[in-house]
Amino acid sequence: MMFLDGRRQQVPVVMALILELAFCQRAPMSPPVETTPLLPYVESPPSLHTRTPIPTESFIQPILLFQWGFQDHPLHVVWSPRRPWLALASSNRLYVYHFPSLRLLAFFAVEGRLQEMIFTADGETLIGRLEDGTLKAWEIPSRRERWSRSDMPGLGLAVAPSARLLAAGHEDGPIWLLDPMTGWVIRELPGRVPLRFSPDGTLLAACASPEWLDPLRIRCSPEEDLLLVDVASGQVRSRIASVVPPIWTPDGHRVIVGRADGTVLERELSSGAETILWQHPGTLIRSVRLSPDQRWLAVQHGGSVDIVARATGEVRWSAAGGPAAFSPDGSILAWAKGTPSTLSLLDLRTGEEHPLPSGAIEARWPLELIFSPDGQWLAFHGEAETDQVSIAPIVQIWEVATGLERYRFLPRLIPVWDLAFSPDGRILGVPEGSVVWLYDLRTGRPRWRIPLRIADGLSLAFSADDRWLAVGLAGGHIRLYQHAPGGGWILDRTLIGHEGPVRGMAFSPDRRLLASASWDRTVRIWDVEHGMERIRLEGHTAEVWDVAFSPDGQILVSGGNDGMLRLWWETAGGGRSLVLTNYTARIYRVAFSPDGRWLAAALEDGTVRLWDAAAGYELRVLVVGTKPVRALEFSPNGRLLAAGDAEGQLVLWEIPEGVERLRWTREKDALYSLAFSSGGPEDPHPSSPLLALGFRSGIVQVWRIQGQE
Repeated sequence: MMFLDGRRQQVPVVMALILELAFCQRAPMSPPVETTPLLPYVESPPSLHTRTPIPTESFIQPILLFQWGFQDHPLHVVWSPRRPWLALASSNRLYVYHFPSLRLLAFFAVEGRLQEMIFTADGETLIGRLEDGTLKAWEIPSRRERWSRSDMPGLGLAVAPSARLLAAGHEDGPIWLLDPMTGWVIRELPGRVPLRFSPDGTLLAACASPEWLDPLRIRCSPEEDLLLVDVASGQVRSRIASVVPPIWTPDGHRVIVGRADGTVLERELSSGAETILWQHPGTLIRSVRLSPDQRWLAVQHGGSVDIVARATGEVRWSAAGGPAAFSPDGSILAWAKGTPSTLSLLDLRTGEEHPLPSGAIEARWPLELIFSPDGQWLAFHGEAETDQVSIAPIVQIWEVATGLERYRFLPRLIPVWDLAFSPDGRILGVPEGSVVWLYDLRTGRPRWRIPLRIADGLSLAFSADDRWLAVGLAGGHIRLYQHAPGGGWILDRTLIGHEGPVRGMAFSPDRRLLASASWDRTVRIWDVEHGMERIRLEGHTAEVWDVAFSPDGQILVSGGNDGMLRLWWETAGGGRSLVLTNYTARIYRVAFSPDGRWLAAALEDGTVRLWDAAAGYELRVLVVGTKPVRALEFSPNGRLLAAGDAEGQLVLWEIPEGVERLRWTREKDALYSLAFSSGGPEDPHPSSPLLALGFRSGIVQVWRIQGQE
């Protein structure tokens, strides 16, 4: 989640989180085999800086086949009822912050979008439901998932004041009553969507035929569709016509409801007597709020909000806008006034209205206002128009005492840190935060979805036989998935050892070994079959970004922040290394050509250094631009080298001549990753491979590269 304070300054909360949180497991390996290096070091001839003009007769024509995009949106915000905590759900993450320090208390990676969430009455357990119908409970103090069940498609969550009951709606009905500590089913209740428990928890208000006004507001059908259900017996005590969730009075003897005919009334449950509190015939009532001191009603209807004295039914204040919320002590009403909306505080004791100094609401579609339990903070959740065709949720938070906006949560770009084609070229692996998508390139649609649960995926690698898929995580460990016989991928084991983010990985050509590069300054080689660390290679003095095996599997090359281009080989006593050179700029990517003749390194200074692997010297310097080169790979036939930089430039050179064959730019969008498909035996265009590009903005593109021969 991109995070800004009231002065719109970026605070790297998520980056700090990625580097802090690590949840690990472990894994073993066979004796090393002594080999000799492929690349003897010799005195290098002068490097050739190359930026050759593109010959007019040798243009490469890229054809865009597919494009996808990913962003992380702030979807829901909930205050804990008893703790100074704010829970924020985004597309694939769940954050819990302490207020006012904004210290991150807990973080959970989830397997999909959260549709809804709610704290239990004790304020320490958070319940959420994902789009796929999975219901989960997270215990905030211990930072652990308490329970999960996958059989709960539907909408609607309500917790009883005693904290011992959770009502969850089911799309097919009935409502399930669960133990919030275990997730066990206690009993079933009539209805489809639970709304609110009575103050003593003996009754539950529920909808039998719900309709959704927007992502956060529900209405029951205009007929007498709101059910008051006895929790102990499951019997319907009464039916009430109301298009909004009812409001219980503190004694639980009466409910306030809003009807489809534009009437707000109070109903005595024992006698059925009704008193009209507000009436506006023909108006659609969107919400009704009761102040904690029970003196005032806030009725949102159409595009306006009316503040009504409950005792007399007199409308004391009215204005266009909405929504509105009462402070916990009932002395202040916060409302979003006008179009475009501005946030204003109304003192209900004096009648004075105080527009907030920084009360501009950035959302075009306001959804809700929520006071913190102590009344010191006010959170606003809405949807802003990002361009002419799309909208994105945002969250703004004001300090009530000063009226200043202090924090803002905006959609966060999810950079595409890595891309990987399956060996047959049919599947493209794309990490999207804490999920890996595997796209079928015949249809352009996702074929499999792999939830990572505990951290973001930063690197991907398929084994040459398509048996293994390795995912390197921000938390430092590696998830190793095995291709299931019937399709899909099954988690086989987790490789534990790295103490920093895993930024690069490569399988050996014989598929037996996996090499990994980490920000813990080490390179590690793993025995894939046994899941064990075979060799730990130490020598880099700073973070390591990437590794690559030579085609015969005898040599490993690595590069990182220290600018060292290192060669590694295995010996009987472990691993040995040779520093080919020590550049003054960090190395982001390294790659061998498919025939092993050439070695390339992508540098922070905007260049790619091409080495003659047989002779062991730097052949030429290929210039991309002035910004860091973050992406690098050879084409399957080794004739092209592709590189991308932080300005969004893609350059393709003919190798080894260094002739520039293509230069293309996606402006102001850094190119972080790229991958060539090997084509496979069934590729109808073997001489025109696919090139996948991954950008900082979360955009992924797949191009067909024509005219390379």
